[in-house]
Amino acid sequence: MLVRALGALFLLAAVSGDSLDVCLQDLGCLKGTEMPGFQTGSFESFLGIPFAQPPVGELRFKNPKPATAWNGVRDAGTAMDSCLQRNYFIDGWPILGSEDCLYLNVYRPKEETSTLLPVMVYVHSGGFFSGSAHPIGSGPEYLMDAGGVIVVTISYRVGPFGFLSTGDEHMPGNFGLKDQRLALQWVQRYIRSFGGDPDMVTLFGHSAGGVSTHLHMLSPGSKGLFHRAMSLTGMWFSPTITILKDPLSQTRYLAKLAGIAEAESLSSKDLAQKLSDVDATKLLKSIDSLKVFDTLPQLHSRPVIEPVGCPDAFLVEDPLTTHLSGNMHQVPWVISYNSRTGEGTLTLLHAFVDAKRQEEFNENFLEHMALALSLPEGTDPEVVQDIFDAYQFHGKGLNNDTLLDLAEISGDFNFFYPMYQTIVSYAGYADLEKNPLSVYIFDYEGSRPATVFVSGNDLNYGVGAGHMEDGLHTIRIKGFVEDYPKDSLDAKVTQRMSELVTQFGKTGIFREDATCQASDLKDQKMCNYLFFYGHTSTGTFQESVQNSLDLTRFALWKKLYMSKQ
Repeated sequence: MLVRALGALFLLAAVSGDSLDVCLQDLGCLKGTEMPGFQTGSFESFLGIPFAQPPVGELRFKNPKPATAWNGVRDAGTAMDSCLQRNYFIDGWPILGSEDCLYLNVYRPKEETSTLLPVMVYVHSGGFFSGSAHPIGSGPEYLMDAGGVIVVTISYRVGPFGFLSTGDEHMPGNFGLKDQRLALQWVQRYIRSFGGDPDMVTLFGHSAGGVSTHLHMLSPGSKGLFHRAMSLTGMWFSPTITILKDPLSQTRYLAKLAGIAEAESLSSKDLAQKLSDVDATKLLKSIDSLKVFDTLPQLHSRPVIEPVGCPDAFLVEDPLTTHLSGNMHQVPWVISYNSRTGEGTLTLLHAFVDAKRQEEFNENFLEHMALALSLPEGTDPEVVQDIFDAYQFHGKGLNNDTLLDLAEISGDFNFFYPMYQTIVSYAGYADLEKNPLSVYIFDYEGSRPATVFVSGNDLNYGVGAGHMEDGLHTIRIKGFVEDYPKDSLDAKVTQRMSELVTQFGKTGIFREDATCQASDLKDQKMCNYLFFYGHTSTGTFQESVQNSLDLTRFALWKKLYMSKQ
């Protein structure tokens, strides 16, 4: 009775108080603040809202627990730390963040409306080892300029803290994904207090955020938590991220490096207990030992299949199997990538830009290209030569003359062919009339190239729009990339992309004339997709509906990556 009475008082305060005061039943009240838009006026923000208890001490490597109530009015004017992380994309980037990081941010228009607004929940990028929901890393300004939606950005544990597992109930893993799910449950319970519609939630993200979105469509526990989805520049079929088959072995190995001497012989229960006390920085740095060359393989923090009976399991079978069998949550879905060569540089450019790393890469060229192509573990490096032959590539190493050719191969194998396999298989069983499937390819090269994330500089390498280029024109990432001039072509592109993204959040349709039909995908053909192209140097940006895509070597990709399915 007392809880209900307090809840009623909270709701009364929300109605009668200042617009920046919001009260959440069973939790407490918040005092928000105003933030300036990029092009237009200000909007209201509520930062650093806890959706889970801090995952520290005994709660490290545990499934997240819902946040508890707080006393008084919580100041929601300051964002909280990012989750503890080490960024392998950028040289010299310091270890940053905190283990106490499970907070979210809510942004809403200042103008009151008579109806509840659509909600867009953003999952940040960062390869599952980095990234941030903080406004400097996942800024909502472009989307808020477009108007008419509420934006929520969510944090989740990354690196070993988000994904280490003993393969059993003592440390089941997938903690970062479960953090995301708990945040979605929080949205369902509380977003109405901010004026948001819990029945009109769009889950979206770029790169690892796009992969996460796809995984929530495949996870039984996420059903009903969102109603539209956007997997932007990332989806589960990409071979750069796969299920970790033997998580206990990896956990024992990393635990030993972090200072647990008896890690190889401890029971999984005792190992999990020891890991809850180990020095966080030592554990974070232990991931370095899993790198074979430079930053490759790029992803080590990977999902696992949890044993039957594990409480709140996120994945109970290989998500590839779930997708192919048709057991997905069908909702309106948007999939995207940037240019095939630009995407392909994600695994190559870091080695290319440094003369010493380039030389070392070329010393074992085939082996290192196998890593860059994310070939299945155990694949003979000579298979790379077969791939080269299929592309009529005759170069002997990574250099100025071969970068574009190698980037095309990497772009095909890591991004474009996985995209095609995803949409072909999904369209084969999905009700696309009820839940439209849309695809866009973004090949506009802006003045702040996205290749900065892996090259460490803002030089233009002539590779087309790099990985996350569309993200830079949808989400403001001012912690990494300088703002575009407000009267620039880039600013106009951000306006257009934000309009399309928020339109999808409102209607479930990205663009009516650019949706996929199953009949269009037969005989290795492509369906209608929206193609963005242009270059800041020529002052051009255009969009057109196309249906052609070079799929010449798709059969080879499918044989290498899908043969065991």
